[in-house]
Amino acid sequence: MKKLLLLFLVACHSDGPLTPPPAPLRPDPEPKVDVVVKGQKDCDPPAKDSELKPITFGERSIPESTKLTDGARAKMKTAESAEVDRATKEQFITEAVDDLITALRADPYNVSATYTLAAAYARIGRKQCSLNLLGRVLQMRPHPSKHAEVEANLDRLLGRKQVLDADFNQLRNDDRFRKLIAQMCEGSADSNCVYGGQKDNREK
Repeated sequence: MKKLLLLFLVACHSDGPLTPPPAPLRPDPEPKVDVVVKGQKDCDPPAKDSELKPITFGERSIPESTKLTDGARAKMKTAESAEVDRATKEQFITEAVDDLITALRADPYNVSATYTLAAAYARIGRKQCSLNLLGRVLQMRPHPSKHAEVEANLDRLLGRKQVLDADFNQLRNDDRFRKLIAQMCEGSADSNCVYGGQKDNREK
């Protein structure tokens, strides 16, 4: 017994190499969230025959599209808060863009989703994407069931009887945007219609 104890003590105080402890268990890294930031590839200009293709009422998922759009608008509003840091703003806008794209897949005729996605793209510097979507809003304008909703969104864009939509501030000096504004104002009796497209609108 004494021999066994002596061997044990010698082994414990040996100058030989010690076995390193096992590596601590670490949680798996969280998946990286892609954020929508300036510098991402912009959209191509629309083709001449880029009219919205007609689909039947039954092929549209209107309630789902409306719900996604409402949620995306709430995220966009949260992203405007001064209390939200830049990374969180980008995350909210990225999620909003994803929701709006899904909403438009469910219902390509969702005016609010189209306009809100145009606003989101304008905020992150994807100007051509924004212009393409504003063009789609104009395409829906002649449809009787969409006309009032389109005009309500154009009121925000053009600052008619309300403050100009700040989401489009980066676009207001862009000639492509001004050309689109001119199309929106064709046949309008409102002499102030083009206000939203004027380069010096902040000075007026």
